[in-house]
This record gives sequence, structure tokens and C-alpha cells, in this order.
Amino acid sequence: MSTQRSYDAAALWEILTETVHALAMYKHHKRYVEKVLLPEKPRISAKEMGLVMGMPLGEAIVILEELRPSSKGAPEEESKAKAAPGKSLLDYGTK
Repeated sequence: MSTQRSYDAAALWEILTETVHALAMYKHHKRYVEKVLLPEKPRISAKEMGLVMGMPLGEAIVILEELRPSSKGAPEEESKAKAAPGKSLLDYGTK
């Protein structure tokens, strides 16, 4: 018998960010997105960014969430631990 553990959105966001931060290219991708990609295309979706840069969608979601000014000026440490209010991971694949 398998017992399934259910996770709430905050726990899933924490798992995703922890996993993304462990990726070898994460820091390089984040810096490139911050310095090059976002200034050229500020409204890029996570899905498009993942395709353009050849990175997983989860990494693109985390990077955009950390860099976009819509995080209400919260310190980076606080935004790592929780998803933005009113957003679902599915919201990042549209546009």
C-alpha cells in the first residue's frame, strides 16, 4: 500500500526553489536573464524563456519570480520560501 503525502502550495514552492537553486547553471542563467533577457523582453513568459535558454520550466518560473518587480520589493529570501499570492505554477506557461 502506498501512502500519498499531500503538499500545499507553499511547500511545493519551497521544494521547487530549493531544487532550482541546486542546479549547476542556475546562477549563470539568473544573471543572464537579469542583465540581458529581461531588459530586451520584460514581458517574456516562463515557458518562452525556458525554450529560448534551454532551461527547465521550473527554473524559468523561479528566476522570473525572483527578478520581476511584481514581488512588491520583498527581500529575495522571503520570496524564495513562498509563491506569489494568487498565482499558480500553471500561470507561468501562458502568454
